[in-house]
Amino acid sequence: MYTDKIKKLLKRYAGSKYVLTLAVFGAWLIFFDNANIAGWISDLNDVENKRKQKMHYQKEIERMKENIKDLNENDESLEKYARENLYFKNDDEDVYVIEEDEE
Repeated sequence: MYTDKIKKLLKRYAGSKYVLTLAVFGAWLIFFDNANIAGWISDLNDVENKRKQKMHYQKEIERMKENIKDLNENDESLEKYARENLYFKNDDEDVYVIEEDEE
């Protein structure tokens, strides 16, 4: 049933070597070549993800620059940062670090 249709199509287009060559070349480009369509789509997705990462890191850099500027200009914020993140203390104080278990 299907074989008869395929045979008719082959007889119809077999004389046209250009159509057959173009079909084989197109199939090669789409499925087998190193620069195939699936690879292009994957590369486009990677580029978009890298752009998003770049935007995220640029925002983080701006935020950190503002924090550094604030720490350099304001002694109270510097002391607060040192106490919270570096566990600095005065001589007459005790610091207790309590860590919670992650489950």
